Formats: sequence, C-alpha cells, structure tokens
Amino acid sequence: MLLRLSLLVLLSLTTLWSTVEAEEIVIVKSGDLPSYDQAVVGFRAGIPSLVKVKEYNLNGHLTRGREIGRALRASPPDLIFAVGLKAAMSTKLEIFDTPVVFCMVLNPETYDLPASNMTGIAVRAPSEAQLAAIRSLMPNRKRIGVLYGEDQSGAAVHEAIRVAGQQGLELVPVAVRSQEDVAHALSGLLPKIDVLWLIQDQLVVSESAIPVFLESSLKTKVPIFTFSSTLVQQGAVGALVLDPWAVGQQAARLSLRRLTDAGASAGTMEAPEHSQWALNLKSAAYFDITLDPELIRMANQLFSGSGLIAHYRDSSDLTP
Repeated sequence: MLLRLSLLVLLSLTTLWSTVEAEEIVIVKSGDLPSYDQAVVGFRAGIPSLVKVKEYNLNGHLTRGREIGRALRASPPDLIFAVGLKAAMSTKLEIFDTPVVFCMVLNPETYDLPASNMTGIAVRAPSEAQLAAIRSLMPNRKRIGVLYGEDQSGAAVHEAIRVAGQQGLELVPVAVRSQEDVAHALSGLLPKIDVLWLIQDQLVVSESAIPVFLESSLKTKVPIFTFSSTLVQQGAVGALVLDPWAVGQQAARLSLRRLTDAGASAGTMEAPEHSQWALNLKSAAYFDITLDPELIRMANQLFSGSGLIAHYRDSSDLTP
C-alpha cells in the first residue's frame, strides 16, 4: 500500500513537472553568503533540468536589484526565486504580477513581506518544534526565558507562551525596547529560569550582546538554546538550525505549485519543513546535561569546545 502511494505521488509530481519544463525561472540572490549559496544549490537540484534558469547576484546592492527587477518586469520570466532580504525587497518593489518565491529573510513582516504575488519560506522554525527540542534536550528544565522586541517577535512569543503550556513548559518572556536594555533585562531574567531561549530578534541579538549572553550563561550556569550553529560552537548547548539546502528544495516544490497555479499560496509564509540539530558536548557537560545518545546521533553539527566570540557582519542580514 505504501509503495503504491509513493508511486502515485512520484507520478503526480512527474506529471506536474512535465507541464512546466519549458518555463523560465530567474534566481535573484542578495550576495555570496554560504547560506544563500546552499539554498540556490538545493533549489537547482529540485527543479527539472529542462527548466530554463538564469541567476543574478546583487552583491549586496539593493540599487542593482531594482535595476534587475525593472528589466525583469519588462521581459518577465515565469517565476522568480529571491534569496535574501535585498533580493526579496527588490522584487517586491519592482515585480507586481510575476509569481515570486523567497527565502532566507529574517522578520519579513518588518518589510511588509510577502506582497500579494509572493510566497515566502520562514527562517524561524515553528515554536512547537523549538520548544519540543528544548524539552527533549533538557527534560528536567521547565522554566524557559526569552528576551524579545515586541515589534519584531511579539506575535511569535505570544504564540510560544500558549505552545509552552501545552508542552508542560513555562515561558518567561521579557520584552526590551532597545539594544541598550538587553544586558539589564538579561541579569534580571537569568535567576528566574532554567534555560535561556535565544531567538532570532535583531533587537536582542547583536554583536555587542553576544558575549554578554555567553558569559552570563557560564556565570549563572543557565544554558542557552538558540538558532545558530555559530552560537553553539561558542558555548550554547544546542540549537535547531535552518538547513538552507532543504529550504531550497522546499522552494523548488513551492515553485512547482506556483507555476501550475499562480495563485497557490500567494501572499503567505510557509514554515521551514526541516531543521538541523547542532550540539555542544562540552557545554552540555558543564551544565550537567546528560545528552540522549539518539540526539547526538541525529545532530548534523557537533562541537566539543568554545572559541572566540562570534562577530556578525551585519545584523540586518543575520541568518543561521
């Protein structure tokens, strides 16, 4: 029965792709970040070889993106795949009718994304998955603290409060108004919690705040669960990390739907379908956390120490 179902699914996908093999897709990439490159590779691997693909690199320049966007508006492809904030913004500003699929954009709602002709894949894993990961990693730690900015993450945190209750956890949220408030808010939060959940929030996660988080975690023996393998390498216990290649594959499937039905999922965001585990074995030992061998086996990235504090090139482009 399962074999028959699998064959039917494969046949339906093959049939759908056969209807779009003569289509043209344009990839617009914000720059040369490894995560962007991996998303493009995953996307290319997920589309038929007969589909015509052109690729443009903005090299970090929104003005170049708008120039490319105007050219594409004059001679439109069948679909545009935009990778990164500047690529997504340039297509939003210049492309109004052509279907667009975008990814690797942190806090898209801040930029009024997606537009009505766009479909996005979120950077954040759903709160259900992240909280379940914390529970499986540290089952005896129930009080989870989170710092956040209301504008960027308020809706997500309010939803996470509800989800935490369903999972037998207690979320302790503290909103901050500016980056200058982070250190003070953190010092007040740490004595009240068992785990610090560091989420993707540009107001909270900044170059100056990262060493404060890591040093305070060590001092108070409150472990950090986060979104970035870089932070895990520097001392956080674990993270659910976005898999850019898998996001590219998901974008390819989403593009199939958009090409066969231009209105499918238009104006919406989809959650990423796959995330990777990153674990720091030395940090787990320091915080007296016994890791489930199955979690270690599942982890895509394992670290056994800590190094220099991570520095991000630009928090506006912060991706896992």
